[in-house]
Amino acid sequence: MILLLGGTTEAKQAANALDEAGVDYIYSTRTEVIFEGKGQHRCGGLDETALKAFCNEHQISHIIDACHPFAKELHITAASLSGEVPVIRYEREFSGRIINPLVYYIGDYAEALAAITENGYQSMLVLTGVQSIPQLSSYWQTNPCWFRILNRDYSIDFAARHNFPSQNLIFGLPQEKDEEIGLFNKLKPEVILTKESGLNGKLDAKTEAAIACNIPIFIIKKPELPASFKVTHTLSELLEMIQHE
Repeated sequence: MILLLGGTTEAKQAANALDEAGVDYIYSTRTEVIFEGKGQHRCGGLDETALKAFCNEHQISHIIDACHPFAKELHITAASLSGEVPVIRYEREFSGRIINPLVYYIGDYAEALAAITENGYQSMLVLTGVQSIPQLSSYWQTNPCWFRILNRDYSIDFAARHNFPSQNLIFGLPQEKDEEIGLFNKLKPEVILTKESGLNGKLDAKTEAAIACNIPIFIIKKPELPASFKVTHTLSELLEMIQHE
């Protein structure tokens, strides 16, 4: 039995590949999602103890980590079992980093806030997801700020629990360059904050749109993966890793 840590486009791709190969698997997500694959579906967080117990109970032979690049805690939790259960990282593609005076790559939210404050930017569009609302509270409590989040109950409730003004929520997914330009020109933020989310996260479109609108964009660099992970970018190699180990 395979444990597929999901909730992303890559996870759905992996699930489809497992379906076609006739491999039994459990698709695991932190929150409720619509899952149409042939595998079993479970939801809810897993810490190290719970993950180990789950793998023992279901006789998990491999873990496929196909969750978001910024799910750092889950990566670490999965890596804690790598000595007992092989962990394969099915990773999205990332383009090369852009060299441009409007583009800044930074380490984390604290570094981003320090740089944005130091430069005196007085309004910000945040494209890093709902989970970043509490981490950026010191800014949005005193400055105009917009967050683009998924239009789902969990995200809306999360924003409300942290008292973020609902009128400043924008619902939707990353768009192509022209659509992003339209949004940026409509809001006219002094700075944009996003994450190094790769091609599936349309980072290139966001960056190119920001440059076209002459708006500085700060990009939080993706965390490094645990060294114990076996990384692949292709579904054929993913299946080969599972079937020949």
